[in-house]
Amino acid sequence: MSTIVLGVYFVWFWLLFGKLKGPKTWPLVGSIPEMLLNIGRIHEWTTDQLLASPTLGTYQTCGICIPFINNWRRSFTTVTCHPKTLEHILRTKFHNYPKGPTWQDTFADVLGNQGISYVTGEEWNLLRKIVVPVLAKSRLHPALDRWVNPTIKNDLLPILDKASKHNISVDLQKLMTCFGTDNIFGIALGKKLKTLLNPDDPVAVAMDTIFKYAFRRFFYPDFLWKFMRFFSIGSEGSLKKSLHILNNVITEAQEECSNINKDETCDYLLRAFTRKVQVNGHILPSSAITGTIRDILLAGRDSVSTSASWFLWLIMNDPRVDRKIVREIIMILRKTRGKDMNGSKVTNFIEKPCDQETQDQWTEEPLSYEEINSLVYLHATLLESLRLYPAVPRIVRYAICDDILPDGTYVPAGSDIMLSLYSVGRMKSVWGEDCLEFKPERWLSADETRIDMPEDGYKYAAFNGGSRMCIAKYLTYLEMKSAASAILLRYKLSPVPGHQVSQQLSFTLSMKDFKVNLKPRDLSEFGIRR
Repeated sequence: MSTIVLGVYFVWFWLLFGKLKGPKTWPLVGSIPEMLLNIGRIHEWTTDQLLASPTLGTYQTCGICIPFINNWRRSFTTVTCHPKTLEHILRTKFHNYPKGPTWQDTFADVLGNQGISYVTGEEWNLLRKIVVPVLAKSRLHPALDRWVNPTIKNDLLPILDKASKHNISVDLQKLMTCFGTDNIFGIALGKKLKTLLNPDDPVAVAMDTIFKYAFRRFFYPDFLWKFMRFFSIGSEGSLKKSLHILNNVITEAQEECSNINKDETCDYLLRAFTRKVQVNGHILPSSAITGTIRDILLAGRDSVSTSASWFLWLIMNDPRVDRKIVREIIMILRKTRGKDMNGSKVTNFIEKPCDQETQDQWTEEPLSYEEINSLVYLHATLLESLRLYPAVPRIVRYAICDDILPDGTYVPAGSDIMLSLYSVGRMKSVWGEDCLEFKPERWLSADETRIDMPEDGYKYAAFNGGSRMCIAKYLTYLEMKSAASAILLRYKLSPVPGHQVSQQLSFTLSMKDFKVNLKPRDLSEFGIRR
């Protein structure tokens, strides 16, 4: 009898999964062994599988597959990175591909089951109408002046200056995480945490714990992490305590915000929520506000720290690009802050290398909003770094109905589909033979005076796409360019001997650490010519 059962199972397995053109799949466990063997390089491994697929950008695989215990559709996954397929899922068939029950069940307690990252439909539209205007590009000037630049000047630069003077290496990944945390708490809650000066702040530690342990749920069987959560033991116990700490901070900020005079001018996100308790006649519950604020705090912190760290790592290893960025900054500063030997404003670029007095004047304050927006090459470099190292390397969606992708791949209803944003930038069929090269010029017009985005917008999906485009996209750009320009204008980075940068297993493409040495940059060596 057992022989017959096994025979039926193997026939069933072969009919459903035997012809999949992806990683090796095994009865009962699917491709999980292959994935675990490559867990340390999971994004490179995914890219390798996509490159080897017949469709050059899509493959299908499965996880644990046991009849009557789990639905085969729930174990079935389509993985893709082709821009046309990304557009199909994120825009054309957007309503057929929500985040799905697995994602919602796994992270409901982390993100809040009424937050903007969790809800769909009308609830999502209501929350987005409040959040988007606050984080719109046109509203970021005050955020730079009130939060970002003071953090750079008063907290970040003194730390770097001390390290440079005493020849002490610094962990830029950790500093950028603290930088992102301090800014997003100010912009979202109107609070300044100062974690750059106190990295062991309980709130900062709590956020680290949330990212670390919530992601582990992907690799634990559901029954195991749910058992641990029920009894508040192990990693789930630490996660629960950390969420409690973060929720308390948000609740306290809500109480303080409710006591502010309605006529008082406040430009942070929580204040916008208190002013719009009702939207189109719908009352926003407190849980929706708390969940959305928590979403933004977590996403805003890690997207900036991850993106800025990879950006600076790429610059550190490419002296040509480093010099071009500094040269561009100096050209802008000659327009806005430069002086000639008589103390009058500079009116052209044909100048001798700047003297120490001018250099001090240029580095006294971080760049203004107008100066930052004038940095075309810096922005191109930022786009190029995000092409190769997107902060969120993969997006998971769920198919409500059967569908056929643009490349002809059949996606069964009830299955997951994973979009590998990390792999998009590594496809020769998408970006050409030089796709693995760090080349900011690919984003510039022929005369290098403006950004020239690709016609196919889904070649670059570092901030998602379609209706779910990242609402903090322009804020991330602004913070990264502000921090990068401040650091690169003042210091030349070099790697700590023997230190190897590696990826950390997390929601985002964060580094384990990023240790560098800093040397004061001598701006006098930059002679600017037209």
